[in-house]
Amino acid sequence: MREKRIVDITKDCAKILLEKKAQDVLILDLIDINSYLDYFVISTGNSFLHCRSLAKELLKFLKMKGIKERNKSKLNSGWIVLDFNEIVIHIFTQEMREYYQLEKLWADANYIEI
Repeated sequence: MREKRIVDITKDCAKILLEKKAQDVLILDLIDINSYLDYFVISTGNSFLHCRSLAKELLKFLKMKGIKERNKSKLNSGWIVLDFNEIVIHIFTQEMREYYQLEKLWADANYIEI
C-alpha cells in the first residue's frame, strides 16, 4: 500500500469528514520530514459526540478498504487519533485543536489539496 493508493485513500478520508460536516479539514504530507508515517488528516468536530461519529465513519470506511488500524482508538476524547500506519487521522474538538495546534507543530509539512 504505497503512494497513489495511499494518497487516494487519504483524500477519501478527508472527503468523508467534509461530507459529515467536520470543519477545517486538511491533509499534511509528512513524507519528507518524518520517517515512520506519510500523512496526517486533521479535522474539527463540533462536539464529543460528533467527533466520535466522524471516527466511526472513518473506521468503517478504512476497514472496508482492507486497511488495518495499528492501535485500538479511544473514541471518548476531545482528540481522537486513528492510526493506520502511513495515515494518521486526528479528530479534535475546537478547544483541543486550538490547544495542541498540530498545524504549527508540523509547519514545515506540505499541504495536499482535497
